[in-house]
Amino acid sequence: MSRQRGLLTLSQASSGRPLIDQPPSHNDDETGSTDLDAAAGTQLGCIAALALGLLLSLLCLGPGIYISSTQPRLALLLPLSTTAREVLSLAVNVVLTFCIDGMMFVHSVSLRWALYREGRLKSNTNIRLFTSARQSGPNAWYSNVAAVFFLVLSYGASSVLFLANQVDDYKDATPEELASGSQAKAFVGGNYVNGAALIALGLALAGQAAISAWCLLSSPGAIPSWSSNPLNNALAAIRDGSIKHRGGRCMLSVHQKQQSSDREVFPAKKQGSMLEAQGSVRYVLALLWALAALAVAWPIAILAISVSMGTVYAAEKWIQGLDRPPSDWCRRAVTLAWEPTFSNCVRNVVPMMVSPYNNTHISGWALFSPSTEAVLCILFISAIQGAQTVGLHCAELLVNVSRDESAWRRAYVHGGANQNGQGARRAANPFRAVLSSWEALVLFLAKAVLHWTIGQGVLASISRGEGPPDGDEWRPIGIQFEMVYPRLFVYAVLAVALAAFATFLALRRSRGHQPAAMGHLQTLADLVDDWRTDDEGRMWWGDKTRLLGADGAAPRHAGTSGNKAVLEPIVPNGRYAGSR
Repeated sequence: MSRQRGLLTLSQASSGRPLIDQPPSHNDDETGSTDLDAAAGTQLGCIAALALGLLLSLLCLGPGIYISSTQPRLALLLPLSTTAREVLSLAVNVVLTFCIDGMMFVHSVSLRWALYREGRLKSNTNIRLFTSARQSGPNAWYSNVAAVFFLVLSYGASSVLFLANQVDDYKDATPEELASGSQAKAFVGGNYVNGAALIALGLALAGQAAISAWCLLSSPGAIPSWSSNPLNNALAAIRDGSIKHRGGRCMLSVHQKQQSSDREVFPAKKQGSMLEAQGSVRYVLALLWALAALAVAWPIAILAISVSMGTVYAAEKWIQGLDRPPSDWCRRAVTLAWEPTFSNCVRNVVPMMVSPYNNTHISGWALFSPSTEAVLCILFISAIQGAQTVGLHCAELLVNVSRDESAWRRAYVHGGANQNGQGARRAANPFRAVLSSWEALVLFLAKAVLHWTIGQGVLASISRGEGPPDGDEWRPIGIQFEMVYPRLFVYAVLAVALAAFATFLALRRSRGHQPAAMGHLQTLADLVDDWRTDDEGRMWWGDKTRLLGADGAAPRHAGTSGNKAVLEPIVPNGRYAGSR
C-alpha cells in the first residue's frame, strides 16, 4: 500500500502545525507511521510465568516423590492445625491461579495470531480451550484437550494436597456419651501432606508449562504483538492487510456489522449487550447457571442424607444400651457448624471411603492399596472440580470482552459516564491493566476461592482405623471423603454469585453514543480513522464534522484523533455516515 500524499505527519504535528489544518487519512496509518506496541515487556512477563511454573513443578515433584517412596500411606504427617491447613490450602490456590493464568496467557496470545494467520480471527477474545487452530500444533484440538486435562488436574490435586488426620473415638465413647452429644470423631494430631497429590500437581504444572513453551518456541516471529489490547491488535491486523478501514461506518456498532455502509444513522443513546453481539455468550450463561443449580441441589441432598444417617445412628445406639431415647433425640438434626460433626443424630457430613469394602464391609468388595486409593482420590475430586474449572474458564470470555469494550470506551471525548474522556491507550502495562479491571479481579478471586471451597466441602482425610466401641481390633480404612453440607452451602452461594456476575456482564448495555465494539476487530477498524496518539499514548473519539470542514446539512462524521481539542461531543439528533 502506498502512502497517501499531502498528509500531516507526526513530525509536522510536533513542530507546531495544528492538526485541524490537514486531517490525516486512515491510509497514513496503514503504512506504518504509527508505532505498533509489540508489548515486549508482556512477553518477558510470560517467560517469567513459564519459569515460575517450571520451578513450582519441580518443587512439587521432588517432595512428592520422596513422600510417596518413604511413607506407607503416601502422606507425611505434619504438625498443622485445622486452621493452618485451611489457610495454606487457600494460599496454594491463589498462587496456583496466578501461575496458571500467566502461563496460559501465552496460549491465548498464540491462539489469537494462529487464528489470524488462518483468516479466522474475528474478535480480540476467544474461548481459548474450545477454539482450535488448524495449522498450529500448540493450539490444535489435541493440545487443547491436554490443556483442559492439566488445568483440571491442577485444581483437583490442590484440593487434596492436605489430608485431615482423622482418628475414631468410638472405642472410648459410651452410649450415654454418644447420646448426650459427645463428638464421635475429631481432627487431632496434625494433618498430612499428600505425596501423590504433590506429584499430580507437579505433572499438571509441567504439562501446562510445556504447552506454553511450545507456543513460545514454535513461531516466535509470527506474533506481531503480545498485547491483549483490542485497539493495538486491530492496528496490527490493518498493518498486515487482513482487515481494512471501511468508510461510512463511523456510527455503526458491532451489533450492526451486517448493515450496509451507505445508510445514514442517528446515534444510539444506549448500546447493545454482549449477549446480542456474540452467540457463544448464551452457552456460557447456560453452563454457569446449570452449575449453580447443581451447586444448590448438592448440599440439600447431602443435608437430607446426613439427617437420615443421624436418625439411624442414634436409634442403633439406643438399641445397643440406652434405657430410653434421649430427650433431644433428633431435635437437633440440622447444624450449620463449619467443622464436621458426628453427635447423636446431629450430623453435617456424609462420609465415603475410597475403597468400596470400607463402605460396606461385605466380603468380596474391593479393598484398594494405599497407592491405588491415592490415585482414585485425586481422580474423584478432579471429576468434581472439572465442571467448575470449565465454567470459570468460559467466564473468562465475558470478562475479557468486557475489558476489551472498556478499553475502547475510554476514547469518548465527552465526560460523564464514559470514563471522563480520559482517552484510550493502545499500549498499556498488562499487570496494571488487570489490577485496574474490577471484572478481572473478581474472576481471579472466584477461581481461587471456588476451587478452595469445593476442597473444603469435600474434605479428604486419613483415618487410622475402624472398630466397634467395645472392641480392641482396629482396621485401617485409608482415605475417605466427607461432604460437609454447611461448607457446600457456602459453595452454592458463591456459584450463584458467579453466574449472576456473568449475567450482569452479558446483559450490561453501555450508555452513550459511542458505538460498541466488544473487541470485534473489523468494527474497531471501521470506527478508528486516525491511529495517532498524543505524547502520552492516548487517542479520543468524537464528532469530527467541523474538523473535516463539512457543513451542517451534510451527514456528520465521527472518528478518532490524538488531539482531544479538535473533537466535539456527538450530536444526539445528527445524521452520521461520513465519507472516510
